[in-house]
Amino acid sequence: MAARPSGRTDILPGEREIRETADTLRRAELKGTEILPLYARLSNEEQNRVFASHRGRRIVLATNVAETSLTVPGIRYVIDPGLVRISRYSYRSKIQRLPVEAVSQASANQRKGRCGRIAEGVCIRLYSEEDFYPGLALPILRFSAPTWRR
Repeated sequence: MAARPSGRTDILPGEREIRETADTLRRAELKGTEILPLYARLSNEEQNRVFASHRGRRIVLATNVAETSLTVPGIRYVIDPGLVRISRYSYRSKIQRLPVEAVSQASANQRKGRCGRIAEGVCIRLYSEEDFYPGLALPILRFSAPTWRR
């Protein structure tokens, strides 16, 4: 019986982190592994490559859009570094910013839900259990902070 293709999704804060990770993985020349970036500025054709059939291993490097908006076939693992780039408006400087922040617990749970949609899956969180659970010293917000004010 032939091995089924398997893959993983790494959820990264932004396009720069995705490009840098993709370059590093490609230089490693991982045999039989396809590296697929996935972020908003890619063409539709490039974005749709993640849904095409494939053989061997696949690593999808995606922004937090992968938390809720799509299900990629064959993903058995999700790597969650616990970071997200969130749009914030600075009232003091009157500009929109995109700082990297700790992911909310709700978003972390959504990320976990991306693995094993069809078969058993594993989510590997790259932060401590204390950072995840409420009531402990945690940089991860229990709920997403509001992005607007009344």
